Amino acid sequence: MTAKTTDGKEIYNDQKIYMPYPGRMGKGSEMGRGPYEKSGLLAETSLPPMKHVHEKFEIPYPHAMVDKDGKKMHELINDELVVSVKVWYLPFGEMDGYEVLWFEEEKKIDLKTEWVWR
Repeated sequence: MTAKTTDGKEIYNDQKIYMPYPGRMGKGSEMGRGPYEKSGLLAETSLPPMKHVHEKFEIPYPHAMVDKDGKKMHELINDELVVSVKVWYLPFGEMDGYEVLWFEEEKKIDLKTEWVWR
């Protein structure tokens, strides 16, 4: 998920990784083959079939301190964001030429109004 201002400056970039089994020792992209290489305390992060998964991203947005009526206040630098979401399928765990783009959407958000991604 990437968020940019309307002039193209990237202010946020994050990703969520879903996989059915934890990697080796709970780290990295290599798959552990036995119980001695897996950690039993990691949460299940696979995408369940026929279920909706909702993710929340908290984007710290740049602001400026301005004087209004003799008081210092926070004011957003730009009132609009362009948010793009891409969902990739990586059969071998890396972007190595075999990846498949499942979903892509880009929306312009006005920060002055209440908005929910659905």
